[in-house]
Amino acid sequence: MGAIDNAQEIISFEVAEWGTEGEPLVIYSKPLTLQESKKLYKMANDSDLEVMVYAIITKALDADGEKIFSLADKQTLMNRADVGVVADVAGKILGAMTDPHRP
Repeated sequence: MGAIDNAQEIISFEVAEWGTEGEPLVIYSKPLTLQESKKLYKMANDSDLEVMVYAIITKALDADGEKIFSLADKQTLMNRADVGVVADVAGKILGAMTDPHRP
């Protein structure tokens, strides 16, 4: 396996606050690419808060590789979700390349 293959590894992390029945939600994410980063900032009109929400919508996957959130969830994430949890989840997704939980 070459160096570029290591850059594509999927990370995972638990979000207790978004889980159900005492089980944390497990989010999987591929590292954010430069092209995706550029697109996120364009979508968010340079608002750091919106970048976090768009990162979650764009990159949060379930165990089967399916997106957990859609654009329909944007308002809920912006207006009803705890800002600390959103920031933590987005930080893990946006910083996936340096996440300490990566093997």
